[in-house]
Formats: sequence, structure tokens, C-alpha cells
Amino acid sequence: MIGGEHYLSPPRPVADNIGEMLESSAEHISFFSTGRDALASLLMMLPYGTVHLPDLICHSVYQACRYADKEVRTYQIASDLINTDAELDPAQVCDSCMLVMHYFGITNERLISRAKSLGMTIISDVTHMLFNRERMDFLSRESDYLVASLRKSGPFPDGGLISSRHHQVPSPSKGPRLEFFSLRAAGLLSRGFSARQDFSNDENFVLLRKAENLIDQSLPGDFECSYLSKELLRTISVDASAKKIIKNLSTLSDRLMDSCRTVSTPSAPSPYYICLFESQKKRDLVRSTLAQHRYFFPIHWDTSQMPEPCLLSDRIFSIPCDTRYAEADMESVAEIINSCLTH
Repeated sequence: MIGGEHYLSPPRPVADNIGEMLESSAEHISFFSTGRDALASLLMMLPYGTVHLPDLICHSVYQACRYADKEVRTYQIASDLINTDAELDPAQVCDSCMLVMHYFGITNERLISRAKSLGMTIISDVTHMLFNRERMDFLSRESDYLVASLRKSGPFPDGGLISSRHHQVPSPSKGPRLEFFSLRAAGLLSRGFSARQDFSNDENFVLLRKAENLIDQSLPGDFECSYLSKELLRTISVDASAKKIIKNLSTLSDRLMDSCRTVSTPSAPSPYYICLFESQKKRDLVRSTLAQHRYFFPIHWDTSQMPEPCLLSDRIFSIPCDTRYAEADMESVAEIINSCLTH
């Protein structure tokens, strides 16, 4: 094509990329605009009246379940983020499915096994698992469906997925969420350029926050993932990313051994390192101190809006440790955390 607007050249595809891994691990796969769009669309297809959710969960997941007109029952997650403190009553699991979260790269095999023994349909959330090829393969075999949000794993303006080795999956019937996608794409691009000048302009934060506010105020729906995000999946190597994340996880594990308890391990590469503090007060002190150094880290998850808030969410803190960061970055973060807890 000759004429028209100038264009920005995207990164080139690489071997062993996320897109190829996802497609090879599933017989059926669909890409939606967001993870909540994907989950709501899947639940609307399933015939069950009830969905079982862990109590440590994002409110948007709960909203997706309610939008699909499902009754929600929560089960308690123990502090290791694997065991559940609630017994599954066989009388309550009929006409229901279960969402199993695999927190921070740790495969919750025990809960899958228990749910399968009761004949439940299992939906595995693998948002934190996309750089662990072996575990992804295991979960695709052992679960009925996989769901994920893509935005935590790379510079994707939008993206969520449903996949299955065993069943057909719904497909989006609407186009992309254009306003959400446009704000995200512009914000991510602005942030990339701004980072070269130590984030000298906060334009990117304004754009990205507008995008998040927009999606938080929107109802779930069967909106399609953008072409750009699907192509960007092919520019990120699973294995190369995993190696860098493992180094970052190792650094954090070594440096924070005495400051916070964790279930994160270098053997389970995840974009986040999880810290579990003794109290909310200590967690908030760490977060505010890091913010003073311009390190703005998320909390997974604030469950105060949930019908039954999870006490763990008051003490949990997540450290991004993905491929954007070097070991020196992790050492700096750990030094600040250790310093504010020992004074």
C-alpha cells in the first residue's frame, strides 16, 4: 500500500512465542478483549447455575460471574494459597463449576483433584502461568477450560483468552472495545518513550488510568481481542522470558528471606513475587515507602468489595519481577523493603 498514514514498526515475531504455546496446548481457543469478557462468555455458555470462587479473587471476576447470572459460592484459601480451608459438600457441587486460581505460578493440583473427584467442571485461571510451558501443558490436560488475562504478561493493549483441549469454547461476536484498546495502546506506547527519559511525562499514566476506569465501569461482554495484541503475543519468547523472570525471583527470594513469607519460587516463573506480611500495617508501610522511591506496586487483591472479604488480602503484596526488570532492580526493591522493616 502506498499513501496513507505513517506507521510504527512492531517487534518481529520470535520462535517459541506465547501465541504458539497457547495454540499448541489447546484444541480450541478464543481471544477476547479482557479476561473478564472471556470468563463471562464462558460461564454464559455453561449450563450450571452456580460457580465456586476462591475468596481471594479480583472483584471483576465476581462481576463476570454475576453478569452471567450465576450464583456465587466462595471457598476459603489458606495462607499457602493452595490449600482450601472449606470442605466441598457433594450435595452442593451438583449443577456447578469451579474456578481454580493458580496463584503466582503455583499449580493448585490438590484442589483440581478434589473437584474432579466430585465430577465438577474445572475452569483454571492461568493468568500467572504463561511463562511456564510444562505447567501450562499439565493444566490444559487436567482442566476442562483455561482462562487468562494477557495484560500482566506483556505490552498487550488488551486481551483475554478461553482455551480447552476437551470442549468447544465460545467465540466473541462483537469487535474490540475500541476506546479501551485505543487508550491502552496510546498509554503503553507513551510509557515506552517516556521511560527513556526516566518517565519525564505522566501522560502515559493518565491514559492508562482512563482505560482502567473505563473497563471497570463497563459490563462484561463477548468483545474480541484486537489484532495488535494477538500479533504481539508472537513477539515474546516463553523460554527467554522465563529465564529472566527466574533470575529475578531468585534475587528476591535470597534478599527477602527474613522480611516476608512467600509461596513464590524460582521453579514457578510468574510475573509477580508474592510477599505475605505479618500485618496490614507492615504491608502498607512497605508499599508507601516504595512509592516514595517511585516504585508503584499492586495489591492482589483488594477483596473489600466482595460479599465475603478475604483476610489474606490485607497482608498480601505483589512485586513485579517480569522481563522489564534486571536483577539490580530487584536488589534495589529488596533493599528498600528490608530497610523500612528493620528501622
